[in-house]
Amino acid sequence: MSINHNLEVNQGETLNLHLLYTDANDVGIDLSSYSAELQVRRSSFSTDKILHLTNTGTTAGMTAGSTGSSYGGMSGGLFLNKTIGNTGSLTGGILINAGYTATNFIPSGDHFYDLELKGPSGDINRILEGRFSCSKEITR
Repeated sequence: MSINHNLEVNQGETLNLHLLYTDANDVGIDLSSYSAELQVRRSSFSTDKILHLTNTGTTAGMTAGSTGSSYGGMSGGLFLNKTIGNTGSLTGGILINAGYTATNFIPSGDHFYDLELKGPSGDINRILEGRFSCSKEITR
């Protein structure tokens, strides 16, 4: 079962969101053998991804814009078992990061997103979902 959490981001600003994925006893779950994927779309029916963050093992990746292409100079992705700021390890820590260059490609308006974790046995759990609102950048 996923948690509904609406996100509000500003075009041209770095997005950092840190989560802690825990078990029923509030103990962090080791995510070292997991992969993760976050997608933002205009609607749940849209085939175009506005933002796509991934983590497959130790590699984080990101694409932005309606073409779904990578753009030079962008940094970000999903980082598993990480602390805030990606400076150390934290069992169960999930860092969602999209650099300011990537958020610049997100069109202003209301969109939708979800975050899924794929476990070592292949099971997929949607852990977070909601609206993804982006405010238009004025200073450019």
